[in-house]
Amino acid sequence: MVRSCKEIEMLVNLINISYCAMKILPYQNEHFSEYRTKSVQEFRFELSQGIRSQIFFATFVKNIETHIKSNAMTKAFKQLIHQQVYYL
Repeated sequence: MVRSCKEIEMLVNLINISYCAMKILPYQNEHFSEYRTKSVQEFRFELSQGIRSQIFFATFVKNIETHIKSNAMTKAFKQLIHQQVYYL
């Protein structure tokens, strides 16, 4: 929450820095050159879409890896229990 004059100034400065970074990035990185003529809002939306999709795929892959590992562990435990039953 912003309650003091100093906090408001800091928030405004952060907003200004963010805006400037969004305006400069298309000129600094050729990957984003198509956004030179677009508004900051359009560029921010495209960046956020890209970040969201990367987070989704990273989480998806992580969950798949965890699921595969848990299946392997379950299978190993079942084999161990199966072997223990035969030894008794």
